[in-house]
Amino acid sequence: MKLTLTPEAIEKLQTKMQKGDYILLDYEDATGPFVDSAASCQLYPSFRFLFVPGDFDQEKLAVYDHVHETPLGKVYMKSRSEMLLDNEVRVVVEPVYHALQLRSDSGILADNIEVRRINPADYEGKTNTTSGTC
Repeated sequence: MKLTLTPEAIEKLQTKMQKGDYILLDYEDATGPFVDSAASCQLYPSFRFLFVPGDFDQEKLAVYDHVHETPLGKVYMKSRSEMLLDNEVRVVVEPVYHALQLRSDSGILADNIEVRRINPADYEGKTNTTSGTC
């Protein structure tokens, strides 16, 4: 899969980014260290950008096993979530509401993508790093 970020998307993402952050394009599938709900298997794509401080425990990030090189930096994804996307995916800013979207030649794959800065203290003691399926 090829991931492209438009200049407008890069500008929007940089507002949450800090030097040394891991950039995750996360699919909320109840796996990994940043699970908000154990019941997150959904019928619509729930992608989000997470900015994780560089000193976060790398072992807990092992589920993000696929790397995409972008002008913003390395964007990590779960390889299992890529099956939900097309071969070429663009992150764009929607012109009316200024929301981030994942698009391909097929159309909009994910609308209104959340962008969140991770505070490691919010996830201390959480151990949900399983690789189960929905």
